[in-house]
Amino acid sequence: MDDNQTETSGYREVFVFALVPFIIGILIITSWALSFFRIAPFYVSGGLALVATLFGGYTRFVSGFRDIYHRKITVNVFVTVALIATIAVGQFLSAALIVFIMAVVGAFESYTLDKTKKNIRSLLNFAPKMANVRRGTEEVAMLAAEVQIGDIVVIRPGERIPVDGIVITGASSVNQAPITGESIPVEKAPGSEVFSATMNEIDYLEVRTTRVGEDTTLARIVHLVEGDQGTRAPIQGIADRFTTWFLPTVLIIGVIGYLLSRNVLVFVSILLVACPCAFAIATPTAVTAGISNMARRGILIKGGQLPRTYGKT
Repeated sequence: MDDNQTETSGYREVFVFALVPFIIGILIITSWALSFFRIAPFYVSGGLALVATLFGGYTRFVSGFRDIYHRKITVNVFVTVALIATIAVGQFLSAALIVFIMAVVGAFESYTLDKTKKNIRSLLNFAPKMANVRRGTEEVAMLAAEVQIGDIVVIRPGERIPVDGIVITGASSVNQAPITGESIPVEKAPGSEVFSATMNEIDYLEVRTTRVGEDTTLARIVHLVEGDQGTRAPIQGIADRFTTWFLPTVLIIGVIGYLLSRNVLVFVSILLVACPCAFAIATPTAVTAGISNMARRGILIKGGQLPRTYGKT
């Protein structure tokens, strides 16, 4: 893909991810304008805000009701309760504003996650597309994907190694940073293992192929990282554990506020002020942005869980 196609694709992704909060924003502005300037009756302006709330908060409601069904008190349950209470007292615009904020951050998180996946996939470009394979006394240039296990691949100084394999001829220093992160080249001699995408720096090598294509160490690491992108970090569970006791506490405080004021808006206001929206959106966004930032620098972060040793693959 050339630069123009990449840029066009990037603009298309921004448009898609921004579409939902954009629609919600337009509905909110229209609802506010109709109400503030008294252009339309309340059921019109309120109806637009309600549509914005249901449109943008659909997934939150579904997740909240699912957690309630499974008898779990989570951040989604808290948000669902707060939104339903706000809608119940007719504060549709307030509910829509909460949904809008969460939609904006959710769109940013989705966009960042997509960019992360692309950054990780781009690391596969370190592996050369062509390989020089020894056929008897001759060398044949072919696509690296067509190299067979057992083929002898010739790598000259300054060339990247296109396959995983074992050195059978020559001795050289190989920069393995794309695979191991080592800053110092590693000496290789007959019997040493080499990896696809690493750089042969000094001398001529002949390597007997052991893995090619999607079976190479680099490709398998990339796939492992991609597969674990959705894994939640332990810190992301703090919000749910916090909500387990926080929601009942807020409900009690809200009831007390209602009993003292005899105003249901006080109860709803307490729910909205205490609504842990930041818990629901801040940590996933920070984790995803951090992974993307490291991927652009060639550092692979497997996911949210504690580190696990890959071992030999």
